Amino acid sequence: MTTNFYGLIHEKLLEQPDRELIVWPGPLGQTCTYTGKAILDRVSLIRTTLAGENVLPGQQVLLAMPVSFELICSLLAIMALGAIPVLPPAAATVITLFSILKQEGIETLLTAKKLTFPLSWLVKRSGINLITTNPKARGTTTYLAPQAVDPEQPALISHSSGSTGKPKAIRRSHRVLTAQHQALSVAFPPWSGQRDFPLFPNILLHNLAVGSVSILPDLPRFALAELDPGRITQQLLKQDVHTLTGNVYYFQQLIRYWVTNPQEFPAVRAVGIGGSPVPESLIDALTHYFTRADIFIIYGSSEAEPIAIRNAGLQRTSLRSGYVVGSIHPAIQVNVRPLGMLTLPDGRTYTTGELEVKGRHVATAETDWLPTGDFGYIDEDNQLILTGRKGNEQIHKGVQHYQLEHVLSAVAGVDRVAARATDTGFILYVQGTATETDLEYALEQHFPAGICSQILFRNQLPVDARHLSKIRYDRLR
Repeated sequence: MTTNFYGLIHEKLLEQPDRELIVWPGPLGQTCTYTGKAILDRVSLIRTTLAGENVLPGQQVLLAMPVSFELICSLLAIMALGAIPVLPPAAATVITLFSILKQEGIETLLTAKKLTFPLSWLVKRSGINLITTNPKARGTTTYLAPQAVDPEQPALISHSSGSTGKPKAIRRSHRVLTAQHQALSVAFPPWSGQRDFPLFPNILLHNLAVGSVSILPDLPRFALAELDPGRITQQLLKQDVHTLTGNVYYFQQLIRYWVTNPQEFPAVRAVGIGGSPVPESLIDALTHYFTRADIFIIYGSSEAEPIAIRNAGLQRTSLRSGYVVGSIHPAIQVNVRPLGMLTLPDGRTYTTGELEVKGRHVATAETDWLPTGDFGYIDEDNQLILTGRKGNEQIHKGVQHYQLEHVLSAVAGVDRVAARATDTGFILYVQGTATETDLEYALEQHFPAGICSQILFRNQLPVDARHLSKIRYDRLR
């Protein structure tokens, strides 16, 4: 059996040559739009360049270029050729790139412009095949069919955010990437004319595979730290956006802007939030601006997307329980590897443990369990609830750290909170203007006495480089 995930995209591009499928933000508020034909032309030209440089099916190619239309087309061209695109972690340095080249045994580096000396000399001296795509290049194009590959061959190698340590390589095969696309299609059926506003790159690939329009956020280099809420707001208003996805940091920054610059987005029909635990307070705030939209929490990972989905408007929850992420996707199985017992104030007890998943859209062999690094339980209503994270999973007095953090995130003046487990209880780290008295009162209302041994206030709490939302517990001081 042979397959190639890019074949799904190739087919849709051929079906819609004149339709605008990607809207990319340009300088001074302008936009660049790309039709199915424009994408096919660019993919074909880059594929020809790669083949001319002796890149063969099955070879890995590291992409060293900023997030851009050129990056997307380069990724698709590598996939179409039957080779394997490798994306470095967010904010990767030159040292990081060389480390990936060495560790993964990658022999080809693809850039959008020529490297300057001495970096170009160093790359070639290392025996790396350095190829430049040249975004301005034009030429005759032939739309070759995608190269057939083994379905278990990696279709894409990306890197995790490194929230629990060093970023790790995530290998999604053509089989898994296709299954993830199908799982998303079942959970969120696309419709003709849908205009989506995706923050996560994997959603762009999914949109191309279903033929939906992708409007990319006006976010320089896709670096969340450079987010300008005003520019994003103007896009949402001008581009007739129907659906959008983002993470906690992204939506928190937008809401802070909208508090002083009130807006409503009546065209938006659905909002998806993922990437890290989602506070109920954020959900409540979003409903004031997306008055006609369903708000969804989408729980998953690069290796398994999605795992569970919750329509937040239909399911109200107790903060004390943990982060409720909803019903488990029907195409996936979840196992709780027991760690210990949690006790809720009403006396109910649940066994919590590390969540393991398996299924067609999980990046493992179909019969193997994938440990997620998240801890939680499944309640009597078959809702999946997250209560902790690997590396900080210790239970005290029937409580895990996510339960504390979720309750305290709702305290006025708390911008960000982390609870680090120690042998004697939890140490709280708080960013914001809340007082110790406010925090102690919330603790007394919801948790056993003496659950926290110390409360520390910090100007900033350490977070991952990709989402700016996941606490780096290993860096709390």
